[in-house]
Amino acid sequence: MSVKKPRLLLPAGSPECFEAALAAGADEIYAGGKSFNARMGAENFSGEELSEAIKKAHFFGVDVFVTMNTLLLDRELPEALRFAELLYMNDVDALIVTDPGFAAAAKKRFPGLRLHASTQCSVHNASGAALMASRGFDRVVLARECSADDVDRIMSEFPDIEYETFVHGALCVCTSGMCEYSANMGGRSGNRGECAQPCRLPDSGGVYRLSLKDNCLAGHMERICRSGITSLKVEGRMKSPEYVYGVGTVYRRLIDEGRDATEEEIGQLSRIFSRSGFTDAYYRGAPGADMLGVRTDEDKKNTEEAESEIKQRLNRDKRRIPVSVRAAIRAGTVCELSLSAGNETVTVYGQIPDLAKTSPLTKEDVVKNLCKFGNTPFSVDPASFSLTLEDGLSLPVSAVNSLRRTAAARLEEAIRVTVHKDRAPVEVRDQPAEKRQDSEGSFQIVHFVRSAGIPDRNHLAMFSHVYLPIDEYLNAPMTARDVTDGVELPPVVMAHEYTLLEEMLIRVKLCGVKNVMVSNVGGLRLALKYGFNVSGGLQMNVYNSKTAEVLSAEGFSSLIMSPELNIAQMRAITASSPVRTGAAVYGKLPQMILEKCMIRDMAGTSSPLHKCEACGDGQFRYFTDRTGEKVPVCRQFIHRNAVYNPVPVYMADKQDAISGGAVGDMHFFFTDESPEEAAEIIDAYRNRTAPASRIKRM
Repeated sequence: MSVKKPRLLLPAGSPECFEAALAAGADEIYAGGKSFNARMGAENFSGEELSEAIKKAHFFGVDVFVTMNTLLLDRELPEALRFAELLYMNDVDALIVTDPGFAAAAKKRFPGLRLHASTQCSVHNASGAALMASRGFDRVVLARECSADDVDRIMSEFPDIEYETFVHGALCVCTSGMCEYSANMGGRSGNRGECAQPCRLPDSGGVYRLSLKDNCLAGHMERICRSGITSLKVEGRMKSPEYVYGVGTVYRRLIDEGRDATEEEIGQLSRIFSRSGFTDAYYRGAPGADMLGVRTDEDKKNTEEAESEIKQRLNRDKRRIPVSVRAAIRAGTVCELSLSAGNETVTVYGQIPDLAKTSPLTKEDVVKNLCKFGNTPFSVDPASFSLTLEDGLSLPVSAVNSLRRTAAARLEEAIRVTVHKDRAPVEVRDQPAEKRQDSEGSFQIVHFVRSAGIPDRNHLAMFSHVYLPIDEYLNAPMTARDVTDGVELPPVVMAHEYTLLEEMLIRVKLCGVKNVMVSNVGGLRLALKYGFNVSGGLQMNVYNSKTAEVLSAEGFSSLIMSPELNIAQMRAITASSPVRTGAAVYGKLPQMILEKCMIRDMAGTSSPLHKCEACGDGQFRYFTDRTGEKVPVCRQFIHRNAVYNPVPVYMADKQDAISGGAVGDMHFFFTDESPEEAAEIIDAYRNRTAPASRIKRM
């Protein structure tokens, strides 16, 4: 069975980049408006510019996707829907979306509008893809950390949706959709399109521990083209038109020829832009220290030289539609010109030629003038040029040119069609979700990263629930299990790890655990399958009440709201949520989940991926960031690393602002604290003690 070749999706951070993507041969182009997109630092497009771009792309048979892939506050949802309506009525092909609440509202209001689940939706397995399909998404942009085998497994296990994967461009060191580093470091949220990229900066010792090389899968294109994946995405909305064109033309050629790149072609890509070379480690399933890289002076010089050369090609290489030409110039009748492209043909007529007195028209003269399509979007197909020219006739050059210009204008008008006809938004009168009725009041819930950090029973008496990570729970002593009534599923579960997680969940069920905290879309159905009471963790990114409503309908019984929200924003969600809500009121919260082992990198060892001696003891390690803070890092499920904020959220002396159900349930997160330190913190909350060291407020 033949496999349809994948489509090439190129970035456009500006109208100039849009033209470059067209010239490079894109099948699809993604761009962003002036708000609600994850690259707010790009030039981006006004509504009018997007409308014109969509029309132009459709003329060439190219689809346009607009990114609306940030998390949204309740007050922003109406404006976001108005912008989506503008795009919908201007024939956009799809929206790339992250926020579940916005996605649900857009799907209801705009019939037939295609939605693509952004990579920020953190889909790492088939269960996550199935959940996205149930939300009405038509395509899933798979998490960038997925290996080739995992991509194949996901598509095989759930083939009922389109899949898109990144093949080239910048990588985040944190797993897709789970980074709080920029928000914690300077209040610029990556989830809101404002990432300051602190991961690209060195630590206090000048070591770049978190800056990754750019992804390049050009050497794997034969396998990728055979895989059946729908679309291949090149990252780069912050890049230049020369980058878009230069990189795009290489991948266009590789897709069309179904082959891997040569060393020369990879060298071309590297000269256009690289950070000390490229990496394909995620795709190979072998993340490690060799992924790290920064922009060197040599890299910048290569880019400057490459872009200078590409600019010349780009200026003369425009995307054009080949046309067939049929012309007839006969004595005693009007001259005739027909142009054909695809299924469209136009015919125009000019003046009657005169009999030549001196120099009659030649075939060369007529062909020369009829082929001057200049700034039009057409080019002549030499194999389909037909001219009937009788001898001894004369016709002014201006008449021939006028004939060509008129025919080209009419053909362009005939080809400009609306792809998605008869669109009209549906008037939706949302009924407020039924507010939950709590007889129990607010819960106090405590989470421990390690069972070794659990204090004595007396200090746990104030908590309604105690949670441990599932792998930690299964290895914990009975004294820890006896006080634990919930487990937390890992925020990342790759497709090849899913069976193992299910086996672990069955064991937990047999131990009598009834509560499961889910932090990723891929874990929900698994937890519901075995009858657990399911709560949503920090990485569910609950940013608005509409999202709370969606997650409630999917089976969540409670949710932790995003720690990026302030107390007033949390109060608003809690006041209207149909499901229990809560907030992190204490803790060094996770700010990154790493697929590569940072602890191994710091130790300078090269242990096998799943048998790392450097982090296998489960103890915390630390590095000193550029501000002088000691940043905690610990091994997580299988062999990931979690990087925690060194500055804890602390509200012991500000409990009036969060008590009485203001933010719902109160969650305490303990990471590297000893049992004694945890007990002291719990006492501080009992006594409403002011902080003694640097802290972070909600």
